[in-house]
Amino acid sequence: MAIAVLIAAAGAIAGQGRPICLPPHAQTIAKDRDVRVYSLAGKPPTHEGIYACLLRRGTTVALARDMRNYPTSIDHIALAGAIVVYTEDTHGVDTGSTDIVVVDVAGRHTLLTIPGAGGFVDACVIGFREVTDLVVTRRGSVAWIVRKGARCKTTTFEVYSAQVSATAPALLEEGPAVAPGSLRLSHQTVSWENARQRKSTRLR
Repeated sequence: MAIAVLIAAAGAIAGQGRPICLPPHAQTIAKDRDVRVYSLAGKPPTHEGIYACLLRRGTTVALARDMRNYPTSIDHIALAGAIVVYTEDTHGVDTGSTDIVVVDVAGRHTLLTIPGAGGFVDACVIGFREVTDLVVTRRGSVAWIVRKGARCKTTTFEVYSAQVSATAPALLEEGPAVAPGSLRLSHQTVSWENARQRKSTRLR
Protein backbone atom coordinates (compact mmCIF):
# COMPACT_ATOMS: atom_id res chain seq x y z
CA MET A 1 0.00 0.00 0.00
CA ALA A 2 1.66 3.19 -1.15
CA ILE A 3 1.06 6.28 0.97
CA ALA A 4 -0.01 9.24 -1.14
CA VAL A 5 2.32 12.22 -1.10
CA LEU A 6 0.77 15.04 0.89
CA ILE A 7 1.67 18.73 0.71
CA ALA A 8 2.85 20.09 4.06
CA ALA A 9 2.43 23.67 5.25
CA ALA A 10 5.90 24.97 4.50
CA GLY A 11 4.92 28.55 5.24
CA ALA A 12 4.12 27.71 8.85
CA ILE A 13 7.55 26.16 9.27
CA ALA A 14 9.28 29.22 7.82
CA GLY A 15 7.45 31.51 10.22
CA GLN A 16 9.10 29.96 13.27
CA GLY A 17 12.42 31.72 12.70
CA ARG A 18 14.32 28.50 11.94
CA PRO A 19 15.79 27.20 8.66
CA ILE A 20 12.82 26.51 6.42
CA CYS A 21 13.65 22.82 6.00
CA LEU A 22 14.61 22.19 9.61
CA PRO A 23 11.56 22.73 11.84
CA PRO A 24 11.72 22.27 15.63
CA HIS A 25 12.39 18.70 16.80
CA ALA A 26 13.31 17.60 13.27
CA GLN A 27 15.78 14.74 12.90
CA THR A 28 17.61 14.66 9.56
CA ILE A 29 17.52 11.26 7.86
CA ALA A 30 19.10 12.12 4.50
CA LYS A 31 20.34 15.31 2.85
CA ASP A 32 22.06 16.58 -0.29
CA ARG A 33 22.45 20.04 -1.83
CA ASP A 34 18.80 20.15 -2.89
CA VAL A 35 16.65 18.16 -0.45
CA ARG A 36 16.53 17.36 3.25
CA VAL A 37 14.54 14.33 4.45
CA TYR A 38 13.62 14.51 8.13
CA SER A 39 11.33 12.99 10.75
CA LEU A 40 9.34 14.73 13.44
CA ALA A 41 9.39 12.34 16.37
CA GLY A 42 8.31 12.79 19.95
CA LYS A 43 5.52 15.28 19.18
CA PRO A 44 1.71 14.97 19.05
CA PRO A 45 0.34 12.57 16.39
CA THR A 46 -0.36 15.40 13.94
CA HIS A 47 3.37 16.23 13.93
CA GLU A 48 4.65 12.70 13.40
CA GLY A 49 5.91 11.43 10.07
CA ILE A 50 8.72 11.65 7.53
CA TYR A 51 9.04 14.63 5.19
CA ALA A 52 11.15 15.75 2.23
CA CYS A 53 11.87 19.46 1.82
CA LEU A 54 13.32 21.32 -1.16
CA LEU A 55 16.01 23.54 0.37
CA ARG A 56 15.89 26.41 -2.12
CA ARG A 57 12.12 26.92 -1.87
CA GLY A 58 10.92 25.18 1.25
CA THR A 59 8.50 23.02 -0.76
CA THR A 60 7.68 20.15 1.61
CA VAL A 61 5.91 16.84 1.02
CA ALA A 62 5.03 14.11 3.48
CA LEU A 63 6.51 10.75 2.54
CA ALA A 64 4.69 9.13 5.46
CA ARG A 65 2.37 10.60 8.03
CA ASP A 66 1.87 9.48 11.63
CA MET A 67 3.84 6.22 11.49
CA ARG A 68 2.15 4.93 14.65
CA ASN A 69 -1.19 4.77 12.85
CA TYR A 70 0.15 3.09 9.69
CA PRO A 71 1.67 -0.43 9.60
CA THR A 72 4.51 0.83 7.42
CA SER A 73 8.14 1.85 7.61
CA ILE A 74 10.46 3.70 5.24
CA ASP A 75 14.02 2.64 4.42
CA HIS A 76 16.74 2.83 1.74
CA ILE A 77 16.26 6.56 1.13
CA ALA A 78 18.32 7.91 -1.79
CA LEU A 79 18.44 11.43 -3.25
CA ALA A 80 19.27 12.90 -6.67
CA GLY A 81 18.57 16.59 -6.99
CA ALA A 82 14.89 17.13 -6.22
CA ILE A 83 14.14 13.41 -6.60
CA VAL A 84 13.71 11.12 -3.58
CA VAL A 85 13.41 7.34 -3.73
CA TYR A 86 12.70 5.03 -0.82
CA THR A 87 11.32 1.63 0.09
CA GLU A 88 8.01 1.45 1.90
CA ASP A 89 7.47 -1.71 3.93
CA THR A 90 4.00 -2.90 4.95
CA HIS A 91 4.08 -5.61 7.60
CA GLY A 92 1.53 -8.12 8.82
CA VAL A 93 2.07 -10.87 11.36
CA ASP A 94 3.73 -13.38 9.03
CA THR A 95 3.69 -11.58 5.69
CA GLY A 96 4.95 -8.29 4.34
CA SER A 97 5.41 -6.34 1.13
CA THR A 98 7.95 -3.74 0.03
CA ASP A 99 7.18 -1.06 -2.56
CA ILE A 100 9.67 1.32 -4.16
CA VAL A 101 8.42 4.91 -4.39
CA VAL A 102 9.99 7.76 -6.41
CA VAL A 103 8.90 11.30 -5.50
CA ASP A 104 9.56 14.60 -7.28
CA VAL A 105 9.74 17.04 -4.36
CA ALA A 106 9.81 20.14 -6.59
CA GLY A 107 6.73 18.98 -8.51
CA ARG A 108 5.01 17.70 -5.35
CA HIS A 109 4.00 14.37 -6.85
CA THR A 110 4.91 10.69 -7.08
CA LEU A 111 6.75 9.83 -10.29
CA LEU A 112 6.84 6.07 -9.94
CA THR A 113 5.63 3.31 -7.62
CA ILE A 114 6.93 -0.24 -7.97
CA PRO A 115 4.71 -2.54 -5.91
CA GLY A 116 5.99 -5.82 -4.55
CA ALA A 117 9.69 -5.17 -5.16
CA GLY A 118 10.28 -7.11 -1.96
CA GLY A 119 8.36 -8.94 0.73
CA PHE A 120 8.05 -12.19 2.63
CA VAL A 121 5.51 -14.99 3.16
CA ASP A 122 5.06 -17.07 6.31
CA ALA A 123 7.82 -15.22 8.19
CA CYS A 124 10.17 -15.88 5.19
CA VAL A 125 9.83 -19.69 5.47
CA ILE A 126 7.91 -20.01 2.20
CA GLY A 127 9.82 -17.21 0.48
CA PHE A 128 11.27 -13.73 0.78
CA ARG A 129 12.57 -10.89 -1.36
CA GLU A 130 14.64 -8.18 0.32
CA VAL A 131 15.78 -4.93 -1.32
CA THR A 132 19.45 -4.46 -0.38
CA ASP A 133 20.51 -1.57 -2.67
CA LEU A 134 18.61 1.33 -4.22
CA VAL A 135 19.76 4.27 -6.38
CA VAL A 136 17.95 6.97 -8.38
CA THR A 137 18.82 9.43 -11.15
CA ARG A 138 17.72 13.06 -11.45
CA ARG A 139 15.18 11.93 -14.04
CA GLY A 140 13.59 9.45 -11.64
CA SER A 141 15.00 6.24 -13.12
CA VAL A 142 15.87 3.70 -10.42
CA ALA A 143 17.94 0.55 -9.99
CA TRP A 144 18.03 -1.90 -7.11
CA ILE A 145 19.30 -5.27 -5.94
CA VAL A 146 17.01 -7.91 -4.41
CA ARG A 147 18.11 -10.77 -2.18
CA LYS A 148 15.70 -13.69 -2.51
CA GLY A 149 15.26 -17.17 -1.16
CA ALA A 150 13.15 -19.49 0.96
CA ARG A 151 13.25 -20.96 4.44
CA CYS A 152 15.12 -17.83 5.47
CA LYS A 153 18.15 -18.78 3.36
CA THR A 154 19.44 -16.74 0.43
CA THR A 155 19.40 -18.57 -2.90
CA THR A 156 20.16 -15.82 -5.42
CA PHE A 157 20.25 -12.09 -6.12
CA GLU A 158 18.56 -10.01 -8.82
CA VAL A 159 19.45 -6.61 -10.27
CA TYR A 160 16.60 -4.48 -11.61
CA SER A 161 16.03 -1.09 -13.19
CA ALA A 162 12.89 0.92 -13.90
CA GLN A 163 12.07 4.15 -15.67
CA VAL A 164 9.23 6.58 -15.21
CA SER A 165 8.02 5.91 -18.76
CA ALA A 166 8.37 2.11 -18.55
CA THR A 167 5.44 -0.21 -17.91
CA ALA A 168 7.42 -2.73 -15.86
CA PRO A 169 10.86 -3.14 -14.22
CA ALA A 170 13.65 -4.70 -16.27
CA LEU A 171 15.69 -7.60 -14.87
CA LEU A 172 19.33 -6.74 -15.59
CA GLU A 173 21.04 -9.75 -14.07
CA GLU A 174 20.45 -12.66 -11.70
CA GLY A 175 22.84 -14.99 -9.89
CA PRO A 176 24.15 -16.14 -6.51
CA ALA A 177 27.41 -14.20 -6.93
CA VAL A 178 25.84 -10.74 -7.28
CA ALA A 179 27.23 -8.71 -4.38
CA PRO A 180 24.69 -6.88 -2.20
CA GLY A 181 25.92 -3.41 -1.32
CA SER A 182 27.81 -3.09 -4.61
CA LEU A 183 25.28 -0.98 -6.55
CA ARG A 184 26.76 2.35 -7.69
CA LEU A 185 25.47 5.22 -9.80
CA SER A 186 27.67 7.63 -11.76
CA HIS A 187 25.72 10.13 -13.85
CA GLN A 188 23.35 7.87 -15.80
CA THR A 189 25.42 4.68 -15.50
CA VAL A 190 24.56 2.13 -12.83
CA SER A 191 27.01 -0.65 -11.96
CA TRP A 192 27.17 -3.66 -9.64
CA GLU A 193 29.50 -6.53 -8.85
CA ASN A 194 28.94 -10.14 -9.91
CA ALA A 195 31.56 -12.79 -9.17
CA ARG A 196 34.04 -9.96 -8.45
CA GLN A 197 33.49 -8.49 -11.91
CA ARG A 198 31.99 -5.05 -12.40
CA LYS A 199 28.90 -4.96 -14.62
CA SER A 200 27.14 -1.80 -15.78
CA THR A 201 24.34 -0.38 -17.86
CA ARG A 202 23.05 3.08 -18.68
CA LEU A 203 19.80 4.35 -17.22
CA ARG A 204 17.68 6.71 -19.30
